[in-house]
Amino acid sequence: MKVFLNGQEIQFAEGGYKYVFMKPYQHFQEKTINKENGAKMHLELYDNGVQIRTLITKKEVATIINRDVAIDKLNKKVYILEESNEARFNDDGSVDIIK
Repeated sequence: MKVFLNGQEIQFAEGGYKYVFMKPYQHFQEKTINKENGAKMHLELYDNGVQIRTLITKKEVATIINRDVAIDKLNKKVYILEESNEARFNDDGSVDIIK
């Protein structure tokens, strides 16, 4: 199974990656649309302005987030960055966020 995040292929993680929002949210809405060919489109809209769209097919999962992201491969986290954030990538695959 191939997994893509904002156009970049990432390693498949059993159980997925955890989203870490740099700007907190209070409310969100989500909806899954089932396609006739078996694919699914999952939409998530947050009140902090973040939009996450995921297309799920038999062969791949492709997610687009309308923010820059930093992927912590060691801890299986996706940091959803805001303009004031910087990410420092470590040799072990982890990420440090500088606010």
